[in-house]
Amino acid sequence: MAHVENERQVKLSTLTVYDLENESAAEEIAIGAYEEQFADLTKADDKELAAMSARADMKAFSELVRRHQRAVYGIVSRMVDNPADADDVVQDVFVLAYRSIGKFRGEAGFATWIYRIAVNTAIKHMKKSKSRQADSIDDQNMGLESEIAASEAESPMEIIVEEERRKAVREAVKSLPEKHRTVVLLRYFEDYSCEEIAKIMGCSVGTVWSRLYYACRRLKEQLKWLETA
Repeated sequence: MAHVENERQVKLSTLTVYDLENESAAEEIAIGAYEEQFADLTKADDKELAAMSARADMKAFSELVRRHQRAVYGIVSRMVDNPADADDVVQDVFVLAYRSIGKFRGEAGFATWIYRIAVNTAIKHMKKSKSRQADSIDDQNMGLESEIAASEAESPMEIIVEEERRKAVREAVKSLPEKHRTVVLLRYFEDYSCEEIAKIMGCSVGTVWSRLYYACRRLKEQLKWLETA
């Protein structure tokens, strides 16, 4: 029962931290109160907090959630089809992390460890989803789009054409096999290095390069019409 209660607290702390980061009116007061309550924990490094969390220290785990939730949400929201599902997946990520925290040994950083859980959890969600979509990509952060189909829209016609380009890129990325889509999302939308992606996905750097090469070749083939459009 205690373990179940702790997992409930993990979900609540995930929601609380997310709300604090998104309520600008009360943000400074809320964060100030948080830092006062968790003053000692904010000075601890991730490895120390993980060790404390393994001993069922919920305050320590809440601090880990606070530090990493924004990045985890960023990864998940670009792989899952809608924001509501992304919120659920993020909660699942931290519940799974809490259950497995005793297995964290610190050979890699905690961030790498939690991001791997995030990627795997998002992939499992996509497999279960009927739509199997991953198109909730922030248009303002479309690094790959800018490389493939960048142009400054000025006239109404240019705006229409540009939107068609963006839609084509989104659909092309969605059509990639999951393992290739994941490396594209992490590399071009989250701006992780190939070395970081390898650690997150638990594969070699060479495998990451191979998947990126395949994905980019396929995207170029699918989007070659953009060069003449």
